[in-house]
Amino acid sequence: MKLLICGTGSYRAGGTIGPARWPHHDLLIVTGGSVELRCGARELALRAHDAVLIPPGTDFVGKAGYAGGAIWVQHCVLAAGDLPPAFSRAAGPVVCRGIAGSEMVRVLLRRLHGLRERESAADRRLREALFRALLLELAQPAPEAGTSGPGVNRLQPAIEWAETNPGATPGLRVMAGRARLSESHFRSLFRKLRGQPAGTWLRERRMEEAGRLLRTTELTLKEIAARLGYGDVVSFNRAFARHHGTPPGRFRRTSPKAV
Repeated sequence: MKLLICGTGSYRAGGTIGPARWPHHDLLIVTGGSVELRCGARELALRAHDAVLIPPGTDFVGKAGYAGGAIWVQHCVLAAGDLPPAFSRAAGPVVCRGIAGSEMVRVLLRRLHGLRERESAADRRLREALFRALLLELAQPAPEAGTSGPGVNRLQPAIEWAETNPGATPGLRVMAGRARLSESHFRSLFRKLRGQPAGTWLRERRMEEAGRLLRTTELTLKEIAARLGYGDVVSFNRAFARHHGTPPGRFRRTSPKAV
């Protein structure tokens, strides 16, 4: 295994991704919005938390969906023994539906992103170990909803609305209102459906949007903090550094604009 470029990209509605054809594997994870990708002979409609592992020598081109899209990408050289069995048996691109929204995958992505520019031998070994864990996690079956009924039927569209609109950073009360549920019922159903607290998910949504705004706009930190509902820049800086592992100013200076 050899890990190459790791980066993120945010695209406006209809923004082009590629075209490209790499001599190595390319792991692409949709972290927000949606992406339409033509990968070899396959047409893929990818939503937030979907992932695709593109084999070497595969032509691909895509575009962001109607509400834009955000992606995390790792270019990598992989041998057959580096792949989980479910991946090594596949012919062509491997698509993983929904699993990239798990708390474990989110943690692994943050750690890999934080290590992307560190090149010591120990850091490279750590990155490789984390990436192996990421592949194994993506190879797991997508989580089951764990519940059903009219409440879940109202909850899921509200979640999908937030995940396919990168600029949407609603509070819990707004989300519960869109689902026509009480806040307590929303919290309970959300945990059953997604396996994590609604508050944690909402904080991650805000931090993903903060990263997108830092990469793609010239808004000041004060303006971004206000847009995301923070009362002051200090609180925003603290929350951002806790989530991303680096202050927002440094994140803006060092993050690639696209991949």
